Amino acid sequence: MEETKVEAALNNVHAVIFCNNVKDSQGEYSGWCESYDKDADTLNYQSPLQAAKMFGKYCKDAKTVLDVGSGTGKAAQLIRGEYGYDGDLDLLDFNLNMLQQADKKKLNIRNFIQHWVDDTGELPVKEGSYDVIICVGSFVPNHIPVTAMRGMLKSLKHGGAMILTTRNTKVGSYKLDFDRVLQSMIDAKEAELVDKEEYKNYPGADDHVLNVVLVLRKL
Repeated sequence: MEETKVEAALNNVHAVIFCNNVKDSQGEYSGWCESYDKDADTLNYQSPLQAAKMFGKYCKDAKTVLDVGSGTGKAAQLIRGEYGYDGDLDLLDFNLNMLQQADKKKLNIRNFIQHWVDDTGELPVKEGSYDVIICVGSFVPNHIPVTAMRGMLKSLKHGGAMILTTRNTKVGSYKLDFDRVLQSMIDAKEAELVDKEEYKNYPGADDHVLNVVLVLRKL
């Protein structure tokens, strides 16, 4: 039986998450980049919408924003278009093909940064550079390591916001490790949890995985 558009789109999602390693994941993205947005729309992909909504709620005075794991720029497009953000906006992603798709959207991006975020979370930017860091759909297996959260925080100004999405349904040990690192940051008073909301990531598909959007404030 021929697979439906929804099934094909969901299979592409699973291919980048449930692959063997990071290299394979990036290879899948390179082949998927031109149809990525179409598949996201087919699935009614919610993570960029949820992150942008939190941006609109908490980050109205932001002047500098970094989108980590920006992909084709769906979150950036929303904060520009739906929430009227007109400040400096940088996109960071390891996959050049995805960044090229983002560039086609003409979102007035200040810098396109090709960089792999490793377990240290150290970014090729000056510490304390940004009012807001957004990271949508990248805290999943074979993408950004959970320990990178702490290092990424260094690129925020004090009082700055980090808006993250991740799967709230367990994906192996990844979610447990994510929660452990997050709690250690809160306990160490490096950040406070400002808001948290659960949602279904792909309401256009028969997929029962729940996601969560988090807003952290750097202390």
